[in-house]
Amino acid sequence: MVMLTLKQFQYFIKIVEEGSFTAASEKLFIAQSALSRQMKLLEEEIGFQLFDRTDKRVKLTAAGEVFYKKIKDNLLYLNEIIDLAKSVSEGKNRQIKIAHSSSIVMDHKKVQILKEVSLTQQLSFEINTLSSEQQILALMNGEIDIGFIRPPVRHTLDEMSILKLYEEPLMVAVHTEHAKFAKAEKVYLKDLKDECFVTTAHADRGGLSYLVANLCLAAGFTSQKAPILSRKVSQLQLVAANLGISIVPEEFKQILPNQVKLLPLADDLSFSEVFLVYRKDQDEMIQHCAEQIHQMFQS
Repeated sequence: MVMLTLKQFQYFIKIVEEGSFTAASEKLFIAQSALSRQMKLLEEEIGFQLFDRTDKRVKLTAAGEVFYKKIKDNLLYLNEIIDLAKSVSEGKNRQIKIAHSSSIVMDHKKVQILKEVSLTQQLSFEINTLSSEQQILALMNGEIDIGFIRPPVRHTLDEMSILKLYEEPLMVAVHTEHAKFAKAEKVYLKDLKDECFVTTAHADRGGLSYLVANLCLAAGFTSQKAPILSRKVSQLQLVAANLGISIVPEEFKQILPNQVKLLPLADDLSFSEVFLVYRKDQDEMIQHCAEQIHQMFQS
């Protein structure tokens, strides 16, 4: 059995559009006899005549007219599918899945960096929020391609490539009319001993809350729990409601409610790092994206 080919459909369309086998053969750079042979094979395979050969000029049969209209429309979609699949095989038009911790603000700078990478690498990004701990699991399972995390994490990172993006000071989020800190310009960790924290470390996770808990322990106290807790950015709303305080990264200043202010922590080592992570066995496209993102953060 002779199999239909994409070229036969393209030849058929060209013959109809040019109005003759001679003109089509010239445009296609093939012999007219070879073109006629391909059309004979096409008709044999589909089981009906496309051309009315009683006339010297190209004339389609009724079935040929229907075939031409349908094939032309669908061939356009088929070519688009082929082009799309080819671009994916070349690493273009690919979607990269990124996750970031809720303590990492997806601000204008980060968005602009991802936009630049998407343009230069010819791909798109899908962004979601996951805890630093969950990101490691998602990376291992192939559910995401790149993660933005805040250490520490409890899972091993032996199978991960790790690139430091930046570090920033930790600050204390307090109500603007806080009785103790309303007029303060900076705070020491020991000053927070009697304060209620609206966020606490998760028993099974690392991340910012775990880092803060360890800082408090190093300062000689365990953070007291506020009546309502949150491990998400919504903790700022709890501070705004004057339910307690929270230790947050400096970039939270971009999303502060009106009733909240940030005070620098004066203690040494009171800073938090942000890392880009991806699996070591990821393909070259992921590696190139990660390296470009890293370079743009450094510049």
